[in-house]
Amino acid sequence: MSDYVEYDEQTKVSNWRKFVRKNLLLHLIPNTLLNTIVPYFAFKTQNSVHLFSGEQNLARFLLPMSLFLPFMITLDILKKIKLLQHSEAINYNVDEKITGYPFILKKAGLNGLYCITIVFTLMLTLHFSYPPGHDFGITPSAICAGLLAGLYSVTFFYLAIRKFKMDAV
Repeated sequence: MSDYVEYDEQTKVSNWRKFVRKNLLLHLIPNTLLNTIVPYFAFKTQNSVHLFSGEQNLARFLLPMSLFLPFMITLDILKKIKLLQHSEAINYNVDEKITGYPFILKKAGLNGLYCITIVFTLMLTLHFSYPPGHDFGITPSAICAGLLAGLYSVTFFYLAIRKFKMDAV
C-alpha cells in the first residue's frame, strides 16, 4: 500500500512539472512573437515612434498590453490549477476560498492594475526625462515591446503559481 502512495505522489509531482513546463512555453513564445511583430509592422508605416504622441505611439501598445496580458495569464493559470486540483492531479488540498472564481478574478485584476500603474509611471518618467519631440527607433521599440511581453509571461506565470502555493499551504 505504501508503494502505491509513493508512486501516486511521484505522479502528482511529475504532473505539476509537466504543467509548468508546457504552460510556460505556451504563454512565453506566442506573447513574445506577437507583441514584437505587431508593433513592428505598425511602426514601420511611420518615420518615428514617440512615447505618447503620434498616430501609432508606444503607449498605444504598451499600456493595453500591461493591463490585459497580466490579467489573462493569471486568470488562465489559476483556472488551470483549479482544474488540476479538483481532478486531484496535483497534491494540494481543495479549499473553496482559494480556488473559487472570486479569488481568481481578484488576483488577476490586481496583477493587471499593479502592472499598468507601474508601466504608466515609468512611461511618464521617461516622457518627462527626454527632451520634447524625442523619438524612439522603430526596431528597438518593437523589440522592447516583445521583450516586455515575454517578461510579463514569465513573471505573471510564476506569480500566479507562487500565490496559489502560498494560499494553499
